[in-house]
Parts: sequence; C-alpha cells; structure tokens
Amino acid sequence: MTTRPDSGPALRGTGNGASALRLTGVTKRFGSFVANDAVDLDIAWGEIHALLGENGAGKTTLMRIVTGLYTPDEGDIELDGEPVRFRKPEHALRAGIGMVHQHFTLVPTLTELENLAIAPAAVPWRNGLTEARHRAQEVAAATGLRISPDRLVADASVGERQRLEIVKLLCRGARILIFDEPSAALSPGEWDELANLMRRLAAAGHAVILISHKLSEVFSVADRYTVLRRGAVSGSGTIAEATPDHLVTLMVGDRVADRPPLPAGTPGPAVLTVRGLDVARDDNQPAGPKALQGIDLEVRRGEILGIAGVAGSGQSELVEVLMGIRPALSGAIEMAGRPFTRRSPREFFQAGGAVIPEDRHHAAIVPGMTLWENITLRSLRSAPLNRQGVLDVRAASAEARRLMDEFDVRADSENLPIGRLSGGNQQKAVLARELSGNPDLLIAAQPVRGLDVRAADFVYRSLVAHRERGGAVLLISMDLDEVISMSDRIAVLAHGRIQGVVDAAKATRASLGALMTSSGEAL
Repeated sequence: MTTRPDSGPALRGTGNGASALRLTGVTKRFGSFVANDAVDLDIAWGEIHALLGENGAGKTTLMRIVTGLYTPDEGDIELDGEPVRFRKPEHALRAGIGMVHQHFTLVPTLTELENLAIAPAAVPWRNGLTEARHRAQEVAAATGLRISPDRLVADASVGERQRLEIVKLLCRGARILIFDEPSAALSPGEWDELANLMRRLAAAGHAVILISHKLSEVFSVADRYTVLRRGAVSGSGTIAEATPDHLVTLMVGDRVADRPPLPAGTPGPAVLTVRGLDVARDDNQPAGPKALQGIDLEVRRGEILGIAGVAGSGQSELVEVLMGIRPALSGAIEMAGRPFTRRSPREFFQAGGAVIPEDRHHAAIVPGMTLWENITLRSLRSAPLNRQGVLDVRAASAEARRLMDEFDVRADSENLPIGRLSGGNQQKAVLARELSGNPDLLIAAQPVRGLDVRAADFVYRSLVAHRERGGAVLLISMDLDEVISMSDRIAVLAHGRIQGVVDAAKATRASLGALMTSSGEAL
C-alpha cells in the first residue's frame, strides 16, 4: 500500500494531464455474481471524468474498490504510476483519494468545525479543533469554499452539508475527488455552484470523478467518460465527441424511447385538501419562524400536483404532517372529503394514502429483510397472505414474484435481502408495494433520485398510469425539469409558504426559479 504524509490540505493537485489513477483488469466477484469484469479505467490529473451506467452496472462496487471498502479479486491499481492496494478507506484517503457520498457521512449533532476535527488523518492532529479551523481557512482561501464553523450540521441545508463534505476531504489532503450523484438533493443554483467548483478543482490540478445519471450535467462539466454495463466497460471517450443518445445506448444496450408528454387529464373531486396549515420547526420555538405557514393545497383525482422548491423549504415537514408523523399547530386536513384529524401513519394508509419516501435507504426499505418481505409489507396483515393471524409464506412469495414481474424488479430470487439490490430495483420494489393497493393518494418524494435513465422512465410511467386510473399524486422534487414534465399543476414552496400555484403547461424554469427564491409573502 502506498500512502503519503498528511502534509496539509490538498490545495493543488498535479495538474499535468498525466495519469492520476489507473485500473487495469479489475474484477470483483460476490459468489457467482461478477460485479466488475476486467474493468480498465484511466483518470488524468486536471480532468473531470464521468463514470456512467445503469443502476447495478458496477459503478459503486468499482468506487468502493478505489476507496478501500473492497479489495479486487483480480487486476491492478496504480496511483501516480505506482501500484497500490487499499485495505481500508483510511488508506485510500491518506493516499489522497476521497469520496463525497450521496448519503453524507456527517454527525448532525456536532458543529461543522467538530465534524472536520473528527475526520481520519494519516497523522492525528494534536489540537483537532485548532488544526481544523486553520486548514478550513486554507481551503477557503484557495477554493472559496467557506464553512460556518460554529453551526450545527443539523441546521445546515443539503447544499451546505455537501460543501462541508468537500472541505473535509480537502482538509485531509484529497487530490482525487469522487462525487456520487452530487446533485441529487441540490437546487439548480446549487448545482451550478458545484459545477463551477469542480471546474476550479480540475483547473488547479485535481482529478475529479463524477458519477451521475443526469446527462445534461455530464455534458455541462465533464471532459471524458467511461460507461459500465453489466460490470464491464462498454465504451469510453471524450465528451466533446459524444452525444446523449450514444451514451444511453452504451449504458442500456439500446435507445430508451422518448417519454411522451403528459396527456391532458380531467381532474375529479379532491382527494387531499389542506387549509391554513401551520407546522412548527424542529426547535419548536412558538415565537420563531415556522416550518410551514398558512399552507393551502388541493390534490384531485386524476391529477399530479408537483411541489417545487429548494431543499429545506418545508417539503419534509409537509410529508411528515400529512402522514401523521409530525403534529400541526393549526389548520385542517381532509382525505377524500373526510376530516383527517386523528393522524398517524396507520390512519394515513387506512384512509387511502401511500408514500414513496425521500430517503429510500432509511425510510422506504428494511435492508436486512428479504425482497418478498419488503414488497408485500403493506399486505402481510390481511388475507390472502394472512390467514387468521398466521402468515402464509408461500402465498406471500407468490405475490412478491407477481409484483416483481409487473414492476420489472430484477433479482435472482425474492428471497434475497433487498439491501443487495441496486438502487433502481429497490425503488421499483417500493413503487410496487405502494401502488399494489391502488391508493387514492400517492405522495412521491424525490421518486427518481439517483436512478438511471431506464429505471427513472419506469417510475415516471407508473405515476402517470396511476393518475390515468383516477389516483391522485403529490409529487415532490427539486428537479425543475422533472416537476414541469410530470405535473398538471405546480405549487412552489419557499420559506415554508406556498408562493404560487401555476399550470405546468405554462411553467418555465425561470418562472419557477423566481418563485423558489422569493423572500416575500405568498402570492
């Protein structure tokens, strides 16, 4: 294993265009399953390299090898032309390789400075907080990335937490930075800031690896690309010579059909009605600002109502209060014309509600349970899967296989732990579970976050099909293109208030962006 001294923040990489990281014939197996099959990958100093592929194509496994979480069964890895083999993540970080994960690795109850101080280092800092402050100042001077040292991470926005993750890596000397779906929770403006930062880092000589399913982002920022399909490299080259259709074909083997425009609908009566809803913030200070204030909403049968807004505008609180997880200070909620007063998750589901949670890993699945248990979780208490209080495992397994087929959930067996499936197949399993009961109201929060183009298209079409059957969908997303293309109407949420409700057919990114950043009273 090759490491280098922790001499301070990696403010400049090599920047000479030479090879920074080279993988040759890297293979990783899990039993009979080949996750990576003789992968060759060459990352140069001073470039932004996009790593593309469907969910389950092997990207995550490959990066786990690079960052020391896994060791390859075959193949070689070179860093700066020298052979390396990392057996722990700290070995990779000490060698200058850091990863900004899609799910952040921060401690919410600590301050930003404390999070910097507790990160691993090749040589332990004698005075952690003092050294962390000094190195953060160095990073800020070199990159413009500034943190709020005394702010609790729990009080920071998603974009601010991501910035802290990057500063943490730079403070610890990372020269090769891997970004895993970095825009998944960012507003368009925050993505633009991150893209500019990536360019600055590459211009300063760092090597940047970008894992993204959004081809618009790849074409806006990347220099070169490598595509994985079924664990093997299906193509590589320069972005300047590529087209979106070419990259999609490399990823999935054929061209994904264009998604048709949302057909005109005829909305029916209201399924969800919200009037004058006020919700306290987590600090529960009655005199302070509220998480939600004066919310009026109506979602009708045969309609998709989109909620647009930057992260932290009250989306999570809205979902929680509708589900009965969070209490309301005031206001009224009706489900299918009936007062929804004794709110709890069980009452929400019994009233005809269903939800695709924003956080798939912590709120939508139980990773250690099997696929069949997860996909039938809503119906395990009732016939025909449950007979007089006794679970019929054979019937539940058969129902799971039926749903797997209907919703294209790809797995060798329904008995596999769902945590071993790709993100796309996990999300399709959640979709199958929530839609199998034909709910009156489906709340879909960030339903295609982190999904590849094929899986995202399947989710889109499933939501539209539910709408066509007369179901109501409350779609919450920070992707403006997604909200515009998938909604009948769009409500813009900013600072806990509805700033306006517009016809999606007349909405533009500019008009929604203006409402999203509004600081005034609701329109």
